[in-house]
Amino acid sequence: MKVKMKSLLVAVSLLFAGAANAQTVQQGLSQLDGDQPSKAKATFESLVAAAPTAENQFYLGYYNLRVGHLDAAKAAFEKGLTIDAKNPLNAVGLAAIKVANHKVAEAKVDFDKIIADTKSKNADVLFRIAEAYVMFYDVNNGEEANKGNNDPAEAIRLIDMIPEKTKVKELTVDMNTVKGDAYLIKNDGGPAVSAYEQANFKEKSAKLYTKIGVVYLRGKNYQYTVNAYQSAVETDSNYAPIYKRFGEYYNIFNRYKDASKYYRKYVSKAEASPTILLSTAKLLFLAKDYTGSMEFTSQAEAGGAKDNDIYRMKGYSFIELNKCQEGINNLEQMVKAGVKPYYLDNVYFAKGYQCLNNDSLAVHYFEQAAPLDTNNNHHLSIYSIRYKQKRYAHAADAAFKSIEWKAKKKLQATSGDWYNAALAYYFAAAYTPKTDSVNRVSLAMKGDTSFAKAIGINAKWPPFYLFRARTNNLIDYSGDKWLSVPYYEQYLTVIDALKAENSTTYKEKKDDTYEALRYLSGYYLTVSKDTVKAEDAIKKALAIKPEDPDGLKSMLPGATPATPAPKK
Repeated sequence: MKVKMKSLLVAVSLLFAGAANAQTVQQGLSQLDGDQPSKAKATFESLVAAAPTAENQFYLGYYNLRVGHLDAAKAAFEKGLTIDAKNPLNAVGLAAIKVANHKVAEAKVDFDKIIADTKSKNADVLFRIAEAYVMFYDVNNGEEANKGNNDPAEAIRLIDMIPEKTKVKELTVDMNTVKGDAYLIKNDGGPAVSAYEQANFKEKSAKLYTKIGVVYLRGKNYQYTVNAYQSAVETDSNYAPIYKRFGEYYNIFNRYKDASKYYRKYVSKAEASPTILLSTAKLLFLAKDYTGSMEFTSQAEAGGAKDNDIYRMKGYSFIELNKCQEGINNLEQMVKAGVKPYYLDNVYFAKGYQCLNNDSLAVHYFEQAAPLDTNNNHHLSIYSIRYKQKRYAHAADAAFKSIEWKAKKKLQATSGDWYNAALAYYFAAAYTPKTDSVNRVSLAMKGDTSFAKAIGINAKWPPFYLFRARTNNLIDYSGDKWLSVPYYEQYLTVIDALKAENSTTYKEKKDDTYEALRYLSGYYLTVSKDTVKAEDAIKKALAIKPEDPDGLKSMLPGATPATPAPKK
């Protein structure tokens, strides 16, 4: 009887130990999902210390695999195999390291052998291999960063094999989650949401609501996104990643204060490790919270973060905060450290040097960034600098490159874009020596064409006509063709129309109007012989400048003695 009782007690104790172990594993996985890596590490290490089994070694390796500590993951998996060579999960873990290293084809050879050795009947093996095929894909990263680190189609195939080949006839929450991840990588939103919802139906979780929201966000179904994210918060307000996702959502709509608030809340819920602090600093930078970005970067650095991106974040943030020399110093440190170049580095070098009034270096870096940055039109910055330097031909070239950039983006050039080019050509021609009449006229004609483009888009802006008239004065270098007449007339017509509308969009400059009237009065008197128009133009000009600096009064009909027509 005593023997039976002792056996029963052992059995019960083992049962509770197994339940506690399973509970601890789940706790560690939840901590890992909730961006609390140090807590997860402590949990899995305590598991191994209490019971150094092959299974516990697998979970310790799995933790290291998820956080990117691949050498530690390899050591844990290898130790698991020495404890129990028949447990295939550690072999799966070793092959998964190859996926992390962008060697999917090599990993598949190993995976296929493990599947064959287990006769396709081990549900855990099929699940973990499928998970490895989607684990390292980052939905926020570029195509190049994700190249060769995933195989979503194979993941879906393996998950679908589980109810067909194994004793597990209904997919678990985790299996459906991996299936949803695979469809998300394939950018197949419908099946992704379906898989996540099947998992969520069994076990509602903030993690799954968050994933559903991500799918809707990628599909630009913003109300559904918000609904899913709010459900995540209601399900578990301590689930840190949801606050990061909310921040990303608000960033899309340039609601930077809201984005910053959620990113800061994310850190309050997640573990404030150096890695998470630095990643949050980057997010705060995107939310234009440069002070916050500096704060978290400094905390990450104080915590021992060795990421060379610290130089980058400090450089960017200092420049945005107008501490430009400090910004340039950090960017130069970044270059010395051999950090992989990024096109945005050139942008911030350019901004920093522009802030320090080193225009030549600013242009150099903007020119480096311009072909690589598909989101920002740096040719406008180059135009602005060149125009300020009075290097007008170069400014015109930059203005045309800006228009070409817009065309490639399928964006319509505005009247302002053409006006930039036209104005630069006008001044380039004006500053060309009169003795170089060929280049002077050529540049002026390019300006005239550009003014015509601007007018074609917006016919109600007076400066377009005024400067087109001045440009034609340069083309008419002999002074006998009166090419500017129609443009001065149109200038006056547009000015009168704006006055009639009581428009406040443009404030008339009396000197400009006087210039037009003076020119036209000479044309009406000497060429068209229209004394009525001439008299009207002269009287209007004298109303602006009664002191009559150009002797217009003497040109009125009946005035004596007659004087020559005014110079143009």
